[in-house]
Amino acid sequence: MRPRTARFRPGWILVSTESARLLSDPSQLAVDLTEVQDEGNGVYLMDAGAYRLIKRVAPLPAGVNAEHSLDLTDEDNGVPVVVLTLSDRLPENEIAPILAHSLAESAATVRALAGATTGNAAADRVFGPAGTPDVDAVLRPSDHGLRAELRQRGRMAERGSVSAARGVHKKIRQLALTMGVADEQPNAELRRTLLTTDELAILDRAKNQTRPLEDRADPLGYFGRSVGSSGVSSVLMGTAAAAFTGNPLVGVGIAVPTIVNAAVGSFTERRLDRQRIDGRRPAYDAERKIREQDHPGLPGLLDTPPPTPSSALSTSPSLPPSPSPALSTSSSLPSSPAKKLPMATAWRNYVTRHTVPTLATAAVAGALTPLGVPAMSTAMVIASSALAKSLAERLVDKKKLEFRLKRLDATERVRLADPDLYVSRIAAEFTDLQRRLDQLSPNHQGTPGTGTPGAPDLADVPGAPPYTVSLSSQLIENISGTARRAFVGGSSKPSANPTPVAEHLSPQVQSLLSAAGPGLLGAVTGAMGDQYFLNRDEIARDAAKLWLRGHQEAAQAAALAGVLEPRLRAFRDFTNHLETLTGTPPNQPSGREPTAETTGHGTAGHEPGRQPGREPGRELPAVTAPPVGARPLARAGWSAYAVQAAAGSLGGVAGAVGLGLVVDIPDLALVLTAAGATGTISATPAARFLFRRHELRVHEALETNKAFKAVNQTELRKQRAVARYLLAQLSIQAEAIVEHSAPRPATDPPAETSPRYTDHVRAAVRQAELDHASETPVPERIHALERVDHWAAQVDSSAGLPAARQELRSAIEQYESIADSNGVRKHFPDLGAVDPADGRRVTGGITGQVRAGTALAIRRLAVEPGAKPQLLERLIALEKLDQAANASDHHAVHGTEESRAYVQEKFDQALAEADQMWRDCGVPQGLVLPALSNTPPEPALDEDDKLRRMVHQLLHHQDRTQGLAEHGSTAHDTPTPDASTSPTNHAAGNNTPRRKPDERHNR
Repeated sequence: MRPRTARFRPGWILVSTESARLLSDPSQLAVDLTEVQDEGNGVYLMDAGAYRLIKRVAPLPAGVNAEHSLDLTDEDNGVPVVVLTLSDRLPENEIAPILAHSLAESAATVRALAGATTGNAAADRVFGPAGTPDVDAVLRPSDHGLRAELRQRGRMAERGSVSAARGVHKKIRQLALTMGVADEQPNAELRRTLLTTDELAILDRAKNQTRPLEDRADPLGYFGRSVGSSGVSSVLMGTAAAAFTGNPLVGVGIAVPTIVNAAVGSFTERRLDRQRIDGRRPAYDAERKIREQDHPGLPGLLDTPPPTPSSALSTSPSLPPSPSPALSTSSSLPSSPAKKLPMATAWRNYVTRHTVPTLATAAVAGALTPLGVPAMSTAMVIASSALAKSLAERLVDKKKLEFRLKRLDATERVRLADPDLYVSRIAAEFTDLQRRLDQLSPNHQGTPGTGTPGAPDLADVPGAPPYTVSLSSQLIENISGTARRAFVGGSSKPSANPTPVAEHLSPQVQSLLSAAGPGLLGAVTGAMGDQYFLNRDEIARDAAKLWLRGHQEAAQAAALAGVLEPRLRAFRDFTNHLETLTGTPPNQPSGREPTAETTGHGTAGHEPGRQPGREPGRELPAVTAPPVGARPLARAGWSAYAVQAAAGSLGGVAGAVGLGLVVDIPDLALVLTAAGATGTISATPAARFLFRRHELRVHEALETNKAFKAVNQTELRKQRAVARYLLAQLSIQAEAIVEHSAPRPATDPPAETSPRYTDHVRAAVRQAELDHASETPVPERIHALERVDHWAAQVDSSAGLPAARQELRSAIEQYESIADSNGVRKHFPDLGAVDPADGRRVTGGITGQVRAGTALAIRRLAVEPGAKPQLLERLIALEKLDQAANASDHHAVHGTEESRAYVQEKFDQALAEADQMWRDCGVPQGLVLPALSNTPPEPALDEDDKLRRMVHQLLHHQDRTQGLAEHGSTAHDTPTPDASTSPTNHAAGNNTPRRKPDERHNR
């Protein structure tokens, strides 16, 4: 510990001397520093001359603890120079953690410039809520800084006192949220496997019983709101009652029980808020699933039956329990009947919320009564209103939820129906490509199910809840005031000069009017104030939500564009080539013959073979830009809070005064009403406003800690899965078009001793698998194809041993001997008619096998006829499995022993889930994976290469046809080289195996 006098030194002196003391002995810092040489005047030579540190202390903007910059080289000494500026506002106990953070980050930056392994600086850091540590675990300099700060704070907690350790542990919990390693954060469990044992121990020691990601204000915030509103009003009423009666104990009997009720009620109110959130979640989820049916986005292009329209489904409060068949389960199954969902938490939770503070109030009142304090009347007021409040409050909450559901649903439908939404434009791009390929198909029929989703209905966004809801809420709020006037305000006594109306009313009726009348009028005016407030508060909340949603959509669109744009651009170029070579206009509707005006042949002003409507340079849909400017405040202005509080209070006072003119109202009731209104007007707006501001800070921190503005990886996985399927459909259709327009000439089957023989065999297996996927499956044939694939890999691995070749021949003969239920046998595809590029060897271990298997499974699903059970789920499972394979390979190089075990467990789990899903969908063999070849890896043929090969095949066929025509020959008169040995033919070969003729060579 530093001397007490150090606390009174000026900030820049304190920070300068303390940081110099720490650098003089590097062992005090949790940073890997081999040697620090002080060169004087705040200049240090670090790590035996690795870089030079210039330390400064200066004023920095609020919230910035340190800044550092890097100069690549020092002209005099040729070493990098790091200029570190520490804030002169740093407290003494923050100097060491910030210095350790800055030094570790600076050293990592220098190592990165020296060529050491480092992550992409532009991407999110690994230790951050928005990072993706499964596929990017390479630490950035900022990650090294955070870990050093964590270690430094752990040292401080061990060496400090118990009270000091408590404060350090709080800082560590905040740091854990920043690093994304706290419970409930995305990928927190995986990030923790990247930490050392000592770092994990520091995090575990700092834990407490509170939830790290709490979406409610803390208990102190609830306490301040309750006591700041009800407490101030009760104090003013107690003071007024004591002054009016001349007995201070009367004021104590009113104020103390009410304050106790408000204080205890703040904790039960916070607990009820958690139960409210849990009770509303099923209704929100059900509404979201209905919107997904009406606005499916990319999943709407899947070839499944159209989803059940939302008009056929019941809406809130009865909502469907499961999503559309098109989005989840088998499309041939009938939709589940509507199920009534809860719209609020159970009534018992409301009873508990009001009963607990009531019992506490009764206990306090019972303790005060022997002391001469008349507190039982106040306890009776609170007890009488507790049951009514619990029942009525739940009904009002249900009505408010119905309104919010309608408002949210209408807002989301307007957003999803926007044609400029990036996902909508990508779906339109897929539809356009499909239409153009349909036009080029010989039978003018495209792949089923890739139509444009129907245009949804736009809904009007409701402004505020109905007035009746606000009136009901105000009546609940006035129950206590009515009971207080009845039990505490005294009873009406005959007046010496009664009013004409009072002469005809009994004292009991006048007491009832004096108790309930002000509350009724206050409820009416208070409901008006609520409407005024809600009309402004809902607009402010929506503006903030749309701002956040805009940032999330921009991040999502950028991530999706990075995946899809290269493939879509390649398909667009390929389609342009096809249309140019075939003379097909890009915008010609199916079924119409091209004319001179549409084809451009012989038309003035256009090149031959170039269509006027084609736009080869047209850009793909632009990525959504994030909103510009600061985030709007998600709350109404101060004046709205003041009007809301004043409307009901002034209405109650006006009602009491007005009734006093026509009936005899006890003077104490008038005093209590006026005092309560004064307290409400003066304190309630401030209490509610400050609570809302504190609540917004909690929500904003939660958005950061849960990375709400970052990419939704679950949604991106679904979009990627659907896009891969749609691209596979387009690719298969393009292959069919190329095969019809420019068939690849068949060649003699390669010899068994040919190095590419097994590639031909595997290509034939892939062709046969697609053939079987498009017809009624015969399990024996599928198993036989697996055996052929296995022995082809064995031939590769065993360097062509005769035994393996014999087993391969036997496996092919077994396949041809299998007959279906009609007694029909199939020939093994002609090895000379397939492209060996389609049968490249699968290498790379189990992860390479899985990646190849997922691509083949998607192609089999694309040609599968009829209803495809759980299509979307199976596509997502394949994408999840593919990502798990990538994560396993990445952590094998960049991970820790613990992270490798973690991702391997996730990989095994994803593989087992996908295999079981295929079995549940009627595939006895489960998810079939290709056989592995124990040979050196070969470069994979990606989809872009396939498209280029198809274009080359078209051009080669066109050139060959023109050459034969010039020489008066036919195509079959010209010999063609073997595709397996000719580099030219291999490069121009078609990726899609052509349909085999009736008579062919089998081996």
